[in-house]
Amino acid sequence: MVHMRVPKDQVSVKIKTESAIIRGTVHTLVNGRLSDYMTSQKGKFLPVTDAEVYYLDPPQKDIAENGVKREIVFVNGEKIEMIEYL
Repeated sequence: MVHMRVPKDQVSVKIKTESAIIRGTVHTLVNGRLSDYMTSQKGKFLPVTDAEVYYLDPPQKDIAENGVKREIVFVNGEKIEMIEYL
């Protein structure tokens, strides 16, 4: 059995949605731009690995108090308000 793999770059990001802030890793094409990858994900769910999820509701004085770690989360691309490199 032949396994075909597409080489990917691991990009550390912080994503903000209306209900959470997610820190983790997205996997883009090698030498690809994050903005191009995000554009291609419209209407899809964005996989984020090694994710730390901080829920914004109910608001906490210290956002670190409500963090949850997950191996992978899928973020609705339509709900992303902001994404930044870490």
